[in-house]
Amino acid sequence: MTGRRLTYGAALSAAFALHLAYGQYVTYYILLFLLFLPVLSLLISLPAILCSRAELIGGTDVQRNRPASVRLRLSSRFFLPPELYKLKIERQNLFFDRKPSYFKVQIYGSQKHEQTFVPDTNRLGTVSYRIRSARACDYLGLFAIPIRRSGSVALTVLPNAEAPVPMPDLIEASARILKPKPLGFSEEHELRPYREGDAVNLIHWKLTEKTDTPIVREPQEQIRKNIVLSMDLTENADAAQSALEQLKCLSDLLGESGIPYMLRYGLRTTHIDGEGDFNRFLKSLLSEPVREEPAQPVLSGTDTLVYKIEPKKEARS
Repeated sequence: MTGRRLTYGAALSAAFALHLAYGQYVTYYILLFLLFLPVLSLLISLPAILCSRAELIGGTDVQRNRPASVRLRLSSRFFLPPELYKLKIERQNLFFDRKPSYFKVQIYGSQKHEQTFVPDTNRLGTVSYRIRSARACDYLGLFAIPIRRSGSVALTVLPNAEAPVPMPDLIEASARILKPKPLGFSEEHELRPYREGDAVNLIHWKLTEKTDTPIVREPQEQIRKNIVLSMDLTENADAAQSALEQLKCLSDLLGESGIPYMLRYGLRTTHIDGEGDFNRFLKSLLSEPVREEPAQPVLSGTDTLVYKIEPKKEARS
């Protein structure tokens, strides 16, 4: 745009100098035409510019190191497209980046255009894209007028599951005692004599035939210690990712067994009762700047099992 303005200024100066030198009607009309030309260009371009829109499309969550994309769509409802679109786009990983980065996009003479950006999915975090400015130029390239634009899109890069070394047996270590389960089926059960009111389907028929005494299988359920997963995060990207990927592995393990647990990070304690709770915690965590916030100590006891997640050695360096 600067080059075009300089070219127009040079042409206007030359026409003005020619008119001063010769003072003819022709030089006057040339000067008048050049003076009116930007207005004419703006009037012709304005309908296309006013009908233009820039928007970002995307925001699907993705596992780390998996491909992802964000699309930029430019469109104008007018039959003539603007001469040039000029956009400035902000990009930031909200978990690791302290400041956003910016890049510029220029699209020439297109009524409908789509362009794909490839986010960095090597690092965990919520990757945000925002159109900071969007302008369309007239056909002479002398004016840049703002056009309508969308807000922003964001996608969350989620951790893969990575087993701690050594792998803790949280399910076995948290088991305490068995107690009768009032309703439902359980693989764990005790044998006892039949009592009035017991369901017929609980009767152990083979043992009953052998002993000539009604025997029933009484379902048992496990009484467990409260499980607390504790972790510290640092601004070291590799260490933070190692801790979160181990957390993902342990959360999947407990979730598959239907075992709830408490997650301790810094001063925050979150109750996780399934995959939905864990995903909500994870997305909330990854959408904020990572802070060096050591978890508060939790004492193990007869009712509590605490496991501290430590980044792997190769990730700490």
